[in-house]
Amino acid sequence: MTSQAPEAGKRRGRRASYADFVRDIERLCRRDPGSRAALRAGLRRDLDHPRVRPMHRLLTTRLPEQCDDRTAQAHYTVASLIAAQPRHAFALDREDDEDTAGEQDERVPQQSGGSAEGTAPPEDGSSDVGLPDSTAYGASFGAALGQAVTAKGASMRLSAAESRVNLLTRQSVRGIHLHLPAAVNQVRATGTPIDWGQLLADLVDWPHRSGRISRRWLQDFYRITARVDQG
Repeated sequence: MTSQAPEAGKRRGRRASYADFVRDIERLCRRDPGSRAALRAGLRRDLDHPRVRPMHRLLTTRLPEQCDDRTAQAHYTVASLIAAQPRHAFALDREDDEDTAGEQDERVPQQSGGSAEGTAPPEDGSSDVGLPDSTAYGASFGAALGQAVTAKGASMRLSAAESRVNLLTRQSVRGIHLHLPAAVNQVRATGTPIDWGQLLADLVDWPHRSGRISRRWLQDFYRITARVDQG
């Protein structure tokens, strides 16, 4: 029992850092088109590629402390994927971002002696209950592919989505970073949201837990697309 509390604290800390990173990158892309273009240029490129050099100025101070290359690559890839979204994806959040900041300024002084509400679900300790993965955060990318199939309107063909999820789950560390952009484009074309925090968590853990992550992606995909077969 004594060892579970520190581990739970680490999980919450990691999830909070992923959520903070995602929010920070979305805010940066929303406010600075030049930075957004620099981040977008990193798609499918490793850390030492010449086109990635402008990203170092933007991301180095946003990485976790004592960050190894594979963890850094996961953050760079997710930042690039976020930046590659259509411009309107950021415009939709501008008003919410400003309102939230104003509400926090008004709220915090009134909550002395109590814990303030977290702005991100991962910081809720109850989210650890029953989670099988040490970095569980939200919907997996396999779930996003499944939801793209069941989306109303411009849905993704089941056969195409199944081929994509099977391709992704067979990839090495380098391969997953190369193949994700095309898959993300297919999912976004259907209007399906992607949980960037969970995707970041999975990419960070891919070198050590790709089997477990792949299983979760496949199970989530088939659980959701089973509705199509039943329909």
